[in-house]
Formats: sequence, C-alpha cells, structure tokens
Amino acid sequence: MKGFTLIENLTVVAILGFVIIIAVPFQAKIRHRYALEMAVWEIHSKMNYLKYQAMKNSTPYRLQIFDYGYRIEKYDPLSGWKRVEQKIILDTRLEANNSPIFYPEGTVSNLASITISNSAGKYRLTLAISGRIKIIRLA
Repeated sequence: MKGFTLIENLTVVAILGFVIIIAVPFQAKIRHRYALEMAVWEIHSKMNYLKYQAMKNSTPYRLQIFDYGYRIEKYDPLSGWKRVEQKIILDTRLEANNSPIFYPEGTVSNLASITISNSAGKYRLTLAISGRIKIIRLA
C-alpha cells in the first residue's frame, strides 16, 4: 500500500496549524492598515468630487464629517441644505475642525483639517481655501 503514515499526516497538520497561528495577527494588522488607507483615499476623492460638482452644477456642496463617516449636502436656495449622500466608514475614526463648503468658483469656505485614524495609524487631510488637499501621515 502506498500513502502517508499517521505520523507524517500529523506532522503536516501541526506545521499548517503553526503557520496559521503566526499568520492571523499579521493579517489583521494588514487589514487595519488597508482600511485606514482606503478611508483616506475615499475622503480625498470625495473632496475632489465635491469641488468639481460645485463648479459643474453651479451650486455649493458641503462635506460634514462625524465620528465614523461623512455626509454630503447640496445647497438649495429655496429649502437650504439637503442631504445627497451619507456613508459610514468601518474600522476608522474621523475628526474635523469644521465642515468645508465647496463653491461654484472652485474655492472652499474655510480651512479644514480632517484626521482619520485607527489602530494602524493616523492621517491628516488639510484642505486649503483654494481647494488644494494635502495628505500627511502622522503615525
């Protein structure tokens, strides 16, 4: 009869178990780093999108940041700010010093500083009045 002995099979299973025990914490660290970088990319791209939408539609847009997500609002002259989109970003925490308003001229209402963090690190996005966005890795 051809095949593997019980001891050979148990050895392979033990080695695979050891590799899995080592790989799980490493995989979790990579997942948190990826979630952080995706959140930074998403907020950055939404700010660029709002700047161009404001110019295209000739109406102001506002980005409101809350602890675990953001809300996009469009200004209606008759009824004020109306929510366009709201999104929760998992595995991250967001903080902002104000809610930037993107105007049709391509400018932004105030300087904004948005901090995005989780267990993998921290990033800060700064938004200038001219609409320029700068990304800084803090930790």
